[in-house]
Amino acid sequence: MNKKPKLHYCWIILIGTCIMMSVGFGMCLNSVGVFLPFVADSLGVTKGQVSYYMTIQGFGMIIGMYLAGKLIPRKNIKILLSIATILMAVCFFILSGGTHLYHWYIVAIPLGISVAFIAPLPISILISNWFEKKRGLASGIAFAFSGITGSILSPLATKMISAFGWQTTYRFYGLLALVFMLPTAIFLLVNSPEKKGLLPYGVDTSELHKAEKKKAVPVSYGTSLKDALRMPIFYTSILLAGFLSIAGGFSQQFPNHAVTMGMGAEFGSYLVSICMMMQLVANVPLGILCDKIGVRLSATLYSAVGGAGALLLATAGTAPLMYLGCAMYGIGICQTMVISPQVAREIFGKKDYGQINSIVMMCFALFGAFSHTVYASIADARGSYALSLALAGIFYLVSIFLVNFSCLGGKSLMEENRRMEGKIVIKQQFSEENIAE
Repeated sequence: MNKKPKLHYCWIILIGTCIMMSVGFGMCLNSVGVFLPFVADSLGVTKGQVSYYMTIQGFGMIIGMYLAGKLIPRKNIKILLSIATILMAVCFFILSGGTHLYHWYIVAIPLGISVAFIAPLPISILISNWFEKKRGLASGIAFAFSGITGSILSPLATKMISAFGWQTTYRFYGLLALVFMLPTAIFLLVNSPEKKGLLPYGVDTSELHKAEKKKAVPVSYGTSLKDALRMPIFYTSILLAGFLSIAGGFSQQFPNHAVTMGMGAEFGSYLVSICMMMQLVANVPLGILCDKIGVRLSATLYSAVGGAGALLLATAGTAPLMYLGCAMYGIGICQTMVISPQVAREIFGKKDYGQINSIVMMCFALFGAFSHTVYASIADARGSYALSLALAGIFYLVSIFLVNFSCLGGKSLMEENRRMEGKIVIKQQFSEENIAE
């Protein structure tokens, strides 16, 4: 009698990554923009000066990305993510007592490091480790959850700030991190399927029988970091992450943009919510498209929609047009964290993916760090965010060129990686029970 196949643990991993993404990334990058006008008024500084702390946070993320790329493949991910979660909560509690602008600047570094150890690099590595097939779908689902918390927290945080003050709301953010992320890191997440005696999802277990179950786990295939550093497509892949990051970095300026347009911060929080909701709605289709038509065409389509949305927002003067432009722009943002890791994985394979993707994500963090200050500073100088939005649209056009150049230039490598996915060598003894799973 055949046993009923057990649920592959990869789906538990996916649930865990969704929680980490929704809370960790959703709070620190997708909804903190609602604090900026209130903190600026309280401290008596400009919104651009407060926004600069997000730039510093981006530099903290760069440091964190480098450390995470080194440590995650070697250390227990439960411990690393638990420490990062506690650090994030502590940072929010410290900010709740901030009285001077430099307090935000100081806290920004450890806060950025904590984000880097929670998302998006660890999530990309976990999905790459656990999924051979449906990797695009899994990425789309995980990163879609960054929009859930952002869409819910933005209006909720605005109302809480109005009712209880931004100090109490910061403390609320710290509690959310501890309540949701700490148990997830401790009880759900595991570095790789080998730790649980499993193969990645999608590996054909009949290969085990063909190899007479000779020792193994799938060998790492693909390009080494040393060889990748000699390829022009490595650098265009890095720049792709940066331009997608800066193009999608305007979302936290929506509250300020709404105030400049005379529509109020609360209307701006609704724009943030729409933007985040589109990430929830459009991320999963993006993952499916990556699996079906490839990462290049998927990124081209989403960048075109996102760029058109940014240009519409730059010229829109009515609420309905702003809602439409915001929704289109949100579709473009979906690819910010999905496409770059997918491009790196498709072109360079599994061999040194952790190190390669950490460099890609460092560029993502670097460009993202500057985006907040660039957009806010231009608006402070011109009294309008129209030029900033137009620049975001142009950056999406640049990303279309970069993804096409990278994928077409790496076509032969991508074909070889797909061939290797179908011919995985087995190295470790697996029992019949594990094979059935």
